[in-house]
Amino acid sequence: MAEPRASLHPRRRRIDGVTAGLTLLAIIAFAVVAGPWLSPYGYDEQALALLGQPRPPSLSHWLGTDELGRDVLTRLLYGGRISLAVGLAGAAVATGAGTLIGALAGYFGGWIDQLLMRFTDVMLSIPALPLVLVIAGLIRPAPTLLVLLIATLIWPGAARLVRSHVRSIRKLDYVAAAQTLGAGSARIIARHVLPNAVPAIAVSATIAVGGAIMLESALSFLGFGIQPPVPTWGNLLNEAAPWLVSAPWMSIPPGALILLSVVAVNLVGDGLRVRGSGL
Repeated sequence: MAEPRASLHPRRRRIDGVTAGLTLLAIIAFAVVAGPWLSPYGYDEQALALLGQPRPPSLSHWLGTDELGRDVLTRLLYGGRISLAVGLAGAAVATGAGTLIGALAGYFGGWIDQLLMRFTDVMLSIPALPLVLVIAGLIRPAPTLLVLLIATLIWPGAARLVRSHVRSIRKLDYVAAAQTLGAGSARIIARHVLPNAVPAIAVSATIAVGGAIMLESALSFLGFGIQPPVPTWGNLLNEAAPWLVSAPWMSIPPGALILLSVVAVNLVGDGLRVRGSGL
């Protein structure tokens, strides 16, 4: 009696992991979307009486204020909008590009596969953060450009994952039947291959989201992302760095939200991968 119950535990843990990840993401998303509307403060509103020194949490400022008298909680939630929006948009563009390149390489094979995969390998060999820092140093990135920069650096992972899945799908009987009936390559890829590659695409998308959030936060922390006074989790950490010991309420919340967002996304991605593999 004990053995069947034990054999179900891994499956239950995986389902709980996916549920926990989605629940945590939903809570964070709700907070950053609705929070600033519920706050009585603006993200750049200053309390002149509180200038000069960060003030600890109080009933009027639940996470305290920064050295400019701005409410930390309001800036944290508003900054979450920017960080998550840039991260999700970058991941969406990267997943779309990676899916297209991976599908073409996996389906056609031959010289097309060699050309696209060698290009992908070159992109993977480039150190992501130094390259973005150089580009961002030359051109101060607006949100749209920042999304494109992030997508440019994380699409190769999606391309390799989708290619591997498509290579196995193209050998299946229904693809051969569609080719025999005269269906074009574009139709076969769109109608037969990509729908069956959805598990791989979903996994690559979750991996891309986590990477995009981390990359955006790193860029903003280093001063090459969205510029103050508009807050993001990354530049909030940058602003809190001089006060790390004396005012930890400024640095811990944005760091914790970055960590929780990435962990939640990874939980969802791992669960989707396991389910897609049939384990």
